[in-house]
Amino acid sequence: MSDDALFDVFDQDEPSAIVELTENTTIVQQTTTIIINDNNTNTTSKDKRFLEADDDDDDNDQSDFNSKRTRPNESMEIGTGSFFDNIPRMKIHTVETIETCLHEVVLPPNCEYVPLKTAVGPPAKEYKFNLDPFQREAISCLQNNQSVLVSAHTSAGKTVVAEYAVAMALRDKQRVIYTTPIKALSNQKYRELHEEFKDVGLMTGDVTINPSASCLIMTTEILRSMLYRGSEITREVAWVIFDEIHYLRDKERGVIWEETIILLPDNVHYVFLSATIPNAKQFAEWISFLHNQPCHVVYTDVRPVPLHHYIYPAGADGLHLVVDETGKFREDNFSAAMAALRDVGDAAKGDKRGRRGGFKAETNVFKIVKMIMERNLAPVIVFSFSKKDCESYACATAKLDFNSDDEKRLVEEVFTNAIDLLSDEDKKLPQINTVLPLLKKGVGIHHSGLLPIIKETIEILFGEGLIKALFATETFSMGLNMPARTVLFTAARKFDGKELRWITSGEYIQMSGRAGRRGKDDRGIVVLIIDERMSPTIAKEIVKGKADPLNSSFKLTYNMVLNLLRVEGINPEFMLERSFYQFQHFSTIPALYEKLKNCEQQYDSIKIENEEEVARYYKLKKKLELVQDQMSTMMNEPKYLLPFLQPGRLVTVKYGDLNFDWCVILNFHKKAGEKPTYTIDVLAHLTSDSVVQKSTADLQPCPLSEKGEMKAIPIQHTLIRDVSAIRVYLPDDLRTKEARQSVLKSVQEIKRRHPLGLPLLDPIKDMDIKSNEMLSCVKQYSTLQTRINEHPLAKTNELKYLYEQYERKANLERQVLEAKNDLKKAQSLLQIGDLKKYKRVLRRLGYCNSTDVIDLKGRVACEIDTGDELVTTELLFNGVFNDLTVSQACALLSCFVFQEKANEMPKLPQELSGPLRLMQ
Repeated sequence: MSDDALFDVFDQDEPSAIVELTENTTIVQQTTTIIINDNNTNTTSKDKRFLEADDDDDDNDQSDFNSKRTRPNESMEIGTGSFFDNIPRMKIHTVETIETCLHEVVLPPNCEYVPLKTAVGPPAKEYKFNLDPFQREAISCLQNNQSVLVSAHTSAGKTVVAEYAVAMALRDKQRVIYTTPIKALSNQKYRELHEEFKDVGLMTGDVTINPSASCLIMTTEILRSMLYRGSEITREVAWVIFDEIHYLRDKERGVIWEETIILLPDNVHYVFLSATIPNAKQFAEWISFLHNQPCHVVYTDVRPVPLHHYIYPAGADGLHLVVDETGKFREDNFSAAMAALRDVGDAAKGDKRGRRGGFKAETNVFKIVKMIMERNLAPVIVFSFSKKDCESYACATAKLDFNSDDEKRLVEEVFTNAIDLLSDEDKKLPQINTVLPLLKKGVGIHHSGLLPIIKETIEILFGEGLIKALFATETFSMGLNMPARTVLFTAARKFDGKELRWITSGEYIQMSGRAGRRGKDDRGIVVLIIDERMSPTIAKEIVKGKADPLNSSFKLTYNMVLNLLRVEGINPEFMLERSFYQFQHFSTIPALYEKLKNCEQQYDSIKIENEEEVARYYKLKKKLELVQDQMSTMMNEPKYLLPFLQPGRLVTVKYGDLNFDWCVILNFHKKAGEKPTYTIDVLAHLTSDSVVQKSTADLQPCPLSEKGEMKAIPIQHTLIRDVSAIRVYLPDDLRTKEARQSVLKSVQEIKRRHPLGLPLLDPIKDMDIKSNEMLSCVKQYSTLQTRINEHPLAKTNELKYLYEQYERKANLERQVLEAKNDLKKAQSLLQIGDLKKYKRVLRRLGYCNSTDVIDLKGRVACEIDTGDELVTTELLFNGVFNDLTVSQACALLSCFVFQEKANEMPKLPQELSGPLRLMQ
């Protein structure tokens, strides 16, 4: 296929069908609406904080905490219903609106729903375009001074709601804070809002502009630090806007959002902007519970610009449309793509790290970017999941030139004006010198390793259309208003700090949402490069999957514990009990309570005549089963079992809770491995419904006395329970149903002739197992069997019924105990054990004393937000930095912030290896 034909797929209205796959993936989401009780519903943030006078006894931390809470705990007796019955339910009211928008409001228990009032007077801000329904609904909430969570696709126009909140606050002479997850987004929002409102400031770790402004743009980390330090600004705030609130689920930084939301006072109102999340209502319930105020949820899944999703099999020719603008999954095209991938074989094999396919991957990216330009589908954002990949792909693409001479001059002028702010020495940095030639050709790079001034310049150039191909990491998709016509994924695997994994469908939705510019494009293009390591199931889950739920990633950190110990009137338990993590676990209480109540009702409903005698008989049978299990384990050792696995031998099979009646051995073979196992093919009697199942795990045994079908199935030799001394005749050909049924008749006849049970191989006489353990088991087995046979119930006609009833009651008793334990765990304060360990470490290292009052080392550690606060503080107090030069100190500190993977350890000079050894 020629390069010119590569993008012909964009011109096809109905791609041809090839093969239909039958695999389906279902993602189950579950939300609940129950909240733990909070009696004092009118408390303020200041009232919510309480003093702690803890002693050094870690074992008493939890009990001390419970006695010091200002809000009394409800009784948590399990099974009585007293705790559950007193838990208030968050009230949820659905507001009538048009079909494309869902509007719900979550209310605290003591609050009644009041319809939103129509605003009187001129609006705080007017727009030159007609607002979408979800924008009108959200703005109506703001006009009524009520918090709102706006959940919509990327580029749907959520920023309109945030802008209105800013305009309204400035009109009313109130202070508003706009928080973002990344500095790049803070910079962009500052430029946009400052251009319109003027009274706007910026606070990031890199720069501070006009900190006394009425509207402050900052990263979430900055706001958290201000709250911990009791900044005057936080006492004056009326509105806080959280952009990209779905970042709360981030494993590394998500906890910062929870800390910030918990620490904010109750009189603040909130605007949460989020990508589509299936459990948006649950998050709103948490906000309503936490701050005792209504929280609206305005949700829409309508995309302003429809997307076409394509798969490009690495090393193959052509693209395959797998999801069209209606969201329909093209099964035939997907099958064709996976078939092409299999045909390529090892042509796209990657390096040992498994991240990308060397020069071949760069060739694939180069080819697709070239075709994008020729088809006039620029600008394109090329997402990679490492900084190194971004740069290597960009350099490979720089062989092409996408800008005219006039555009080159304009790029150089903008870039020169930007770096004029730098010193002459900084202008000579390699990063400055290498990025300009790329930018002049219309190729840009965007990742966290770039200088802030370079990143901001690239954002401006891309926004002005002077960069046609931008190679970026995932952070570029976090809220930056930088849509493109096309989005290209160079890989579908990412390293998340712990493991190399496939991207989730939610991450794919977030990044692919950058495709399609509203008002400019009739459709957006998304291309995903896949290689042979991706299975069809995973590929389908990514491109067809649902948005990820907003689940808490809350975790304790030493910095958090120290800051909470430092602030008067608050302690770490305060944070634990109010976290979204704890809230989500509390929300499982209703289902657990219902499960417990149902199990108890079923247990109480079973009445058994002469129950004590039945219980004794049941316990004897269970003891006998345990002895049988021990004997089976010894008998199933290959050296004893293999000589008796002849075709026709009758055996019983136990697989989990399933007991297969007498089966017939057909053959067996050895399975290689560290510990060799044996697979045995047996002819088993199965239910007719399960015979058609493809998976062995779905097969269901059928008693020999009932109607079923005989089928050959493979089992591991360890699943054999009993080995009979009897063998049956097997026909030469068992492929016909008639032949298998003849074997069934033989087994049924043998069982009829032995009403007391088939004769079994004697483990000592027949199998020659003469270990002391086996001799003991045989003796126990004989004793128990005698007691069972002599039991008064053994010869009664009601034995089977009574035994089944008691077994059911015993199983319910176990379920009741499990449900009680699960309920107790859900009601307990989570991570309290980790908190005890954190406190113990801090006391022993001298960061706080026995009463949890922090010392000098603790106050220093509180100020360290980046890197490991404990190790850095130890280095400071041990004087490691005293004798280091500036260069050595910077090199040592870089170890705390460097996140890229290194294939090999560089050889360090003596002046650097010494400090490194001290740190290690």
